[in-house]
Amino acid sequence: MKALAYLLLLVTAPAMAQDLGNSEKTRVIDAISQQLKTLYVYPEVAEKMSKQLHTNAEKGQYAQIKDPNAFAERLTTDLLAVSHDKHLSVNYDPRPVEPHPVMAFDQELARSRNFGFKELKILDGNIGYLNLSYFEDPAKAGGMAATAMNFLSNADAIIIDLRNNGGGSTDMVQLLASYFFEGEPKPLTDIYWRPTNSLVQYRTLPYVPGKRMPAVDVYLLTSQRTFSAAEDFSYSLQNLKRVTIIGETTGGGAHPIDQAVVSDHFIVTIPEGRSISTITKTDWEGTGVTPDIAVAAKDALLTAQVKALSKAPEGDYQAKWALMGIKAKLSPVTPSADNLKEYTGSYGERMISVEDGQLYYAKAGGPKSRLIPMDKDLFAMEDKEYLRIRFDRKNGVVTGFTRLFEDGTAEVSLK
Repeated sequence: MKALAYLLLLVTAPAMAQDLGNSEKTRVIDAISQQLKTLYVYPEVAEKMSKQLHTNAEKGQYAQIKDPNAFAERLTTDLLAVSHDKHLSVNYDPRPVEPHPVMAFDQELARSRNFGFKELKILDGNIGYLNLSYFEDPAKAGGMAATAMNFLSNADAIIIDLRNNGGGSTDMVQLLASYFFEGEPKPLTDIYWRPTNSLVQYRTLPYVPGKRMPAVDVYLLTSQRTFSAAEDFSYSLQNLKRVTIIGETTGGGAHPIDQAVVSDHFIVTIPEGRSISTITKTDWEGTGVTPDIAVAAKDALLTAQVKALSKAPEGDYQAKWALMGIKAKLSPVTPSADNLKEYTGSYGERMISVEDGQLYYAKAGGPKSRLIPMDKDLFAMEDKEYLRIRFDRKNGVVTGFTRLFEDGTAEVSLK
């Protein structure tokens, strides 16, 4: 499977790595150089990387490195110094390296990670949320993808969280993107492969299992860790003006990879192709995908929720209720001790008190509930999400409070 950066994870066996001899280091360098010159997407850069490794070896820069893991890390550093290609790496495994067992382990790892579909739920205001940790091959995860997308199909807006997504299968990018379009296939990002001197064109699919969502608002959350296939998904849909990207500029890796065994214990991950947008005629290599709304990654989800809920119809009280809660989380307030004291007292059969700097609500004979500040004079109830308390004033003095319910009803209690 060709991938856009869901790198196969090599499991380090518990055995201690053996000291590395200079002759083996030479063989590894020669093999890496040959693979780079044969496969790396830019031949002229491959020549420069090969020359740099041999120059470093001739100067004795690797002579004192005995630990094979340290040797692999140093080779990766030296290759990146020339190429600046974040997909390029050298890895060591103390076991004899065989591609088939590694792939078998990767399949088990995929299952244990639920094929990338980490979290799926409906947020307040009927917003669908999918936390996608990587893009698995549809041959393994097509059924899971269909289940997830059909779960989201009745949402008024959809948020796809890619903040910790390091990449994966371009075919899954194509499948998920296809759910957000209808009609004639739309152009996604093509891939040029150097080993075959061929261009693979990607378009949205004419058929997907389940319901398409061509009109629903889609928000993608990104961070600096968003990489490769996750960037491909973001870049393609952004160029088609189908999504709003919220968060940070992504990592900047646009070169598809494959792995080559260069010795019994060393593997080199080589970018063999490059992504080409049919719209921009370029890609995001080294620059990343720029968000439409730039915020810190930690604030991206709440920002997307505000954006989505703000588009709800004027009479949608459920959306308005949810929006108030989200805005309170984005801009928390902290009432002073004097402010809290203003609220205390009896309101008919209900009592407001302050304990250890916290405001509490209680009905006569009932348990106390902590009130959480949302805005000036407005509080949420910690154990009752459907109820909020708004203190009412006359000439600046608190005269009572109104109990606001999620269904839009209200009840007043005078002080």
